[in-house]
Amino acid sequence: MPSQGHRYFTLALGLATLALGGCKKQTPAPAGDTGAAAPAASEFSVRSVDLGKQIGSDKRISSPTTSFGPRDTIYVSVATEGSAPSKTIGVKWSYQDGQVIKEAKETIAPSGPAATEFHLAKASAWPAGKYTVEVTVDGSPAGTKEFEVKK
Repeated sequence: MPSQGHRYFTLALGLATLALGGCKKQTPAPAGDTGAAAPAASEFSVRSVDLGKQIGSDKRISSPTTSFGPRDTIYVSVATEGSAPSKTIGVKWSYQDGQVIKEAKETIAPSGPAATEFHLAKASAWPAGKYTVEVTVDGSPAGTKEFEVKK
């Protein structure tokens, strides 16, 4: 009759054999393959629409505001994220009665966060009142900002 120590040894040996039998030889991944799926191209979107009296070299508004004086240049910065081979950003500036003051478009090919700048200036004073700037991307609405010119 086998001793109790011999039974434990046989049991341990059997478990070790089962454990080793479940292991498979790992084949190395091809060179350059990290094993992770390639990240999908990030989807393009408008992150924000800001208005202001000044714009930085990065095409972003330094101090956002919605209140302007009659002789101010009015800037709009459209901040986007994502990438796309081509996107057309458009703006339409309107006075409170619906009169279109100016429309502009710019085509971009972003590959990450970006800002696109538009501005509205006039040699004479702006009439006091409420205004709207509408932003589109490829003709689809992407944001609206209202602002006011005060005397």
